[in-house]
Amino acid sequence: MRRTKEDAAKTREEVLTAAAEIFYENGVSGSSLEKIAQRAGVTRGAIYWHFKDKAEVLTALHREIRLPQEAIVDYAIEHGHDDPLGLIEQGAIEVLHILANDEHQQRVFAIMILGCEFTEHLSDAAQRIITANEEMFGKLQKLIEMADQQGTLASRWTINAAARALQCSMNGLFAEWLRSGKSFPLVDVGDRLVRSLVGSMRHGGAGN
Repeated sequence: MRRTKEDAAKTREEVLTAAAEIFYENGVSGSSLEKIAQRAGVTRGAIYWHFKDKAEVLTALHREIRLPQEAIVDYAIEHGHDDPLGLIEQGAIEVLHILANDEHQQRVFAIMILGCEFTEHLSDAAQRIITANEEMFGKLQKLIEMADQQGTLASRWTINAAARALQCSMNGLFAEWLRSGKSFPLVDVGDRLVRSLVGSMRHGGAGN
């Protein structure tokens, strides 16, 4: 029985690896469970054993890439932090380093940012991506609200505007890096962007 469980876990991992490649190459709408099965070298039945549909595969991919910084952010939101803006800055820069060096996570983030068509009638997969973005936006809001309550958020920034600027900047930076064929140093450019943006949000920072 133990071997069967190990085999099932291995198959699930292979399916997710193949799914990341297929979604990345074809977009979510242009991908199918059949293509994923062929890439993973398994039957469609093996995929259905773990996932009911393509949207569930996408959700599993997103959950698989939970970064170490997310646990720190969640803890800070629940228990407080003496420098929320510093935590955002540090976490964002660490994410840049991870993404620059991990091709699997590059693919998954690319899928989450670029892989779906956001039409009037959203697919389940597109809705999952929107939900994930909303969750991250909510976490940024809570951290920035903490900074505002501590008096460290610059008066020129509202909580919502600051959270949106951070999210759009990170997503836009990574999307452009991918679109350009990784033609610029992600960590170097991203580090300057994050430090400048967070610096402008600090009370007494540039432009305040």
